[in-house]
Amino acid sequence: MRINTIILKTCALSALGLLSVHANAATVSTEIPGNDCAGVFNGSSPGFKNCVIAIDGVELSPVIAKYEVDDFGAVTTIDINDSLYPSIDGSEFTISYDTDTSSGSWTYDGTAPDPNVKFWAAKAGPNFNLFWNVDDSETMAGGACETTTFNLACMQAAQNAFSGSWDTPGGRALSHITFYDSGIVPIPAAVWLFGSGLLGLVAVARRRRA
Repeated sequence: MRINTIILKTCALSALGLLSVHANAATVSTEIPGNDCAGVFNGSSPGFKNCVIAIDGVELSPVIAKYEVDDFGAVTTIDINDSLYPSIDGSEFTISYDTDTSSGSWTYDGTAPDPNVKFWAAKAGPNFNLFWNVDDSETMAGGACETTTFNLACMQAAQNAFSGSWDTPGGRALSHITFYDSGIVPIPAAVWLFGSGLLGLVAVARRRRA
C-alpha cells in the first residue's frame, strides 16, 4: 500500500487537552488508499461502530461520527457511534467549504461528557486523507513526524483538536468527513508504581494503628 505523506501547514492554535494546553501545533496528514470506516479501519470487525484507527496492531481512536455530503456540500447522512458516545447528536460539528467541496474547515463545540477529537478523515474518490495535530517540534529534525507521518510514534503524538482544515485526495468532490476520538490513553508504568506505593503506605499505617 502506497502512502503519500504531506505536512499541510503549521499554525498557532489552542488545543485544549485533559492535562495541558498545546500552544503551537502542526497539522499533518497522510493519503491512504481505500475507505476509512468501510475498509481500512474496520479490520476483522465490520460495521461503522467498530471502526477504529489502528496502526501496527495498536488501536488508537474509535470513530465518533461520519458526515456524508452531496456534490454541493449539503449533509445527506450523519452516522453516530452512539454505543460509545450517547451524548453526541451531530450538532456539535460544523463543516464549511472553500470554493468547492474539495477543501474546507470544521469546528467542534463538544463539552463533557462529549469525546475529544484527535483525527479526522476526508474521503473522495478511491482514497482518503487522514489529518491530526501534533506539536510542531514533531515535524522538525528528529521528530516523530519528520520524514513520514503514517507511523505509530507520529500518530500517538496527536493532540486534541476543536477545529481543523481538510482537503480531499486529488481535489475531488468530498464524499464524507469522519471524526475520531482521542481513544484510551494507557496509564504509564510509573503511575501504577506510584499508586501501588501509596496503597502500601496506607496498609502499613492501618497496621500501626491496629
